[in-house]
Amino acid sequence: MRLVRRILFALFGLAVLILIVWSLVIGPVAAFRVVTHGTTTVWDYLEYTGRELSVSSSPQRWAVAADSFTPPEVLVDGVSLSLTSLLVDNESLAFVVVHDGDLVYEWYAPDHGPDKPSMVFSVTKSIFSLLIGAAVDDGLIESVDDPVTRYVPELEDAGFASVSLHDLLQMDSNLDYVEGDNPFGKHVKFNYTDDLTSNILSLRLRDVPDVSFRYKSGDYAVLGLALDRALGELTITGYFEQRLWEPLGVEAGGVWNTDTEDGLERNWCCLAMTARDLARFGELVVRDGLWEGERLVSAQWLQASFQPAYQADRWPLDYADSPLVNYGYGWWLTGDAWVALGKDGQYVYVDPARDAVIVRLGESQGDFGWVDILRQVAERTDE
Repeated sequence: MRLVRRILFALFGLAVLILIVWSLVIGPVAAFRVVTHGTTTVWDYLEYTGRELSVSSSPQRWAVAADSFTPPEVLVDGVSLSLTSLLVDNESLAFVVVHDGDLVYEWYAPDHGPDKPSMVFSVTKSIFSLLIGAAVDDGLIESVDDPVTRYVPELEDAGFASVSLHDLLQMDSNLDYVEGDNPFGKHVKFNYTDDLTSNILSLRLRDVPDVSFRYKSGDYAVLGLALDRALGELTITGYFEQRLWEPLGVEAGGVWNTDTEDGLERNWCCLAMTARDLARFGELVVRDGLWEGERLVSAQWLQASFQPAYQADRWPLDYADSPLVNYGYGWWLTGDAWVALGKDGQYVYVDPARDAVIVRLGESQGDFGWVDILRQVAERTDE
């Protein structure tokens, strides 16, 4: 028994030591949040600090043409299934279809609804890229070819003078950042830290240059700090409200999570909004940056946003079997459609040729990828 007690005591001591080292690596606040809350969820906007996004002063309700579209049967692995059953069986929260500017179909899970926000995770990157376009249009950012050090000079000594805003937008920066759930890794630390700026300034470049696309949220974290510096006293959320949120006439409120109450937005992951309001950003893209006669984003920016960034030999084998065949400015490209994609199955599917925007939100991805399903639904809108 004495030996058993010694072994148990030693194991306990080892566990405590690991916990202490881990908390020192990612920071005590981040460690506490991971331990007490666990992995990120679509309800994180209720758990952590953030800046509120108000309902528009002039909400623009979607024109509803619900009788013009019937939820289709869709093929999954050669089997025809009803769209409704797929939504119910795969932890979906919301599904909205907009066609020709009208809301033609919407579905919500029980206890969810058109006025209830949820986190859209990396769909935030796609929306943030539109905000960068607005900043270029406004002259706050002179050019995406600017080195990031023009806006964040503290990164000069780490070699970031060779990294342009364009590199960050297309995730071609050579940043030493690994996307993943490693509890000792940068990604977990960035998701939970209460000192985002310090962590961004501590980033470094890899010794070996990247030769292909590598998905990494750290690129957008650096881009966020650059925009924050360009804005001066105005917060990213405040600028977002002025340039996009308010003019789009959003029907419900939202939240943009920050590291502290007065801190920096987590611009790669952490917008929360409703499915209806999220569809507005897809519709803005379909309308080539115009909304109710007002230009919110330049046509030139959108054209650049959806240019394939990578040649076939620079597209990683990891994506070889994916329908997502290229990456633009924060948007995935697939065929003639563009996709904003977030963790746990958050999607905005934009089919400009069919004038269709489809939003799927969920608590998880479910048992399959949604891109092909969304494509089938978009095709059905033209029938």
